[in-house]
Amino acid sequence: YFGSSSSDTIYTDLFQLYPTDSYVNTRRNNYPYGTVGTPTWISQNGSRLGPCTAAGYSGTVFEPLDAFKGDLARTYFYIATRYQHEMAGWTTLNSYGDAILDSTAYPCFEDWFLTMLLQWNADDPVSQKETDRNNAVYALQGNRNPFIDHPEYVDIIWAGALPSVLPEPTNHAASFSAHNILLNWVDAVGANL
Repeated sequence: YFGSSSSDTIYTDLFQLYPTDSYVNTRRNNYPYGTVGTPTWISQNGSRLGPCTAAGYSGTVFEPLDAFKGDLARTYFYIATRYQHEMAGWTTLNSYGDAILDSTAYPCFEDWFLTMLLQWNADDPVSQKETDRNNAVYALQGNRNPFIDHPEYVDIIWAGALPSVLPEPTNHAASFSAHNILLNWVDAVGANL
């Protein structure tokens, strides 16, 4: 999504480069990652291409295997942190970048995409393979992906960036009456929010 307007650094940043099957990668094209309900194509190992099921986006997306979803989420959080000063300009470079990026340096992702990345980070914890890769990249590149070392940083930084709607409280007024400025209030049983 970064096009030719980015620094040369991102093109060689090993944290955003993954070895992949060339046929599957060609089918993925530049489609954003997402969750697919009814796939139009399924790879031999189970990756899926098709319409996105996330609220907020209905375009074509590529859904990787569950074992890679957290890895990819932490990669996106790394890119958003490392290249924060460039990301706002990536939105207009192609329609797929515009689908996932919100033209800001923070939170930088569209709500649907950020929600998905947070879920993927939670559902697919850091594996030993991912830790080993982080160590190998550090040995070559001299920096680490902090979201592999500390996946809890993801929620600290990004969970508050989503618009939140509080659930209806379970503790609400069961009855209310007012007579001559006499106020009687009885709460139903439930949690206070």
